[in-house]
Amino acid sequence: MKYLTAEEHMQVVSRLIAFLSSIEGVEIHSAGIEYTSLMMCFAMHSKSACESLLTLQRTSGSEWFASTTGYLIVRSLFEVDVTAHYISQAPIERSRRYIDFEHVIQKKTLEAIERHRTSGNSSWKEGMELLYKNEYAPRKNKIDSAYANVRAQFEDRNGKRATSWSGKSIYAMAKEVDHLEAYEIFYADLSSFAHVNVMLANRFLRSEGWKGKGPLWSQRADEFDVGQVFQYAASFLTCFLELFGKEFKLWDKARVLDCWNFPEADDQRGQH
Repeated sequence: MKYLTAEEHMQVVSRLIAFLSSIEGVEIHSAGIEYTSLMMCFAMHSKSACESLLTLQRTSGSEWFASTTGYLIVRSLFEVDVTAHYISQAPIERSRRYIDFEHVIQKKTLEAIERHRTSGNSSWKEGMELLYKNEYAPRKNKIDSAYANVRAQFEDRNGKRATSWSGKSIYAMAKEVDHLEAYEIFYADLSSFAHVNVMLANRFLRSEGWKGKGPLWSQRADEFDVGQVFQYAASFLTCFLELFGKEFKLWDKARVLDCWNFPEADDQRGQH
């Protein structure tokens, strides 16, 4: 991490996107097609997320930058980075488990729809009946069969089902892959916008008030928001690209970190 301006952090993100876009393809990893495909999906998600941030800034400008949306986007970048690092520690087993969890999600959704077909709320009852009849009833046998095939992976002896693909929280995975500091400092801040706690409300509160009539609520971004969003994005994408390059033998860490270099600006900062 370096002390950079908001504009410089945007440049870093642009450079990282260009770096990732230069990939014409990768060889199948020794861990197999599942792991290779997942890593490519994570790479494409990270790239599109960062491109969305840059588009958001270009269309709205810094003053009216949608900071809440920006923070939610970069939160997903952290989760992708942690997930990729965690899977890479046991790529064959964990990539298959990650993929198989789709059947748990489908089964949980089916069960919820079946429960709420008898809802006491007439609107919900009607809606769930339509959804079940048109989308889930035709696939029920397939969903049940697929879940039965993976059930042993995701249920304990008492039949309690795992709530995440890994059976662990993001915190637990972050700790295992040496991302604890980033989780407790960066991710905790970003989670304010996902969980809608008071920190989200404070982003829009201007305590100076308006004509002496109390606090002013404004959609304008705080002056540090743009820089912070792009600092997070650059940091998380850098970490992922370091892993991606190592796993597929595409580049070393130094080449990724070079995207953070601003020699002339560094020289000027050193003079003050």
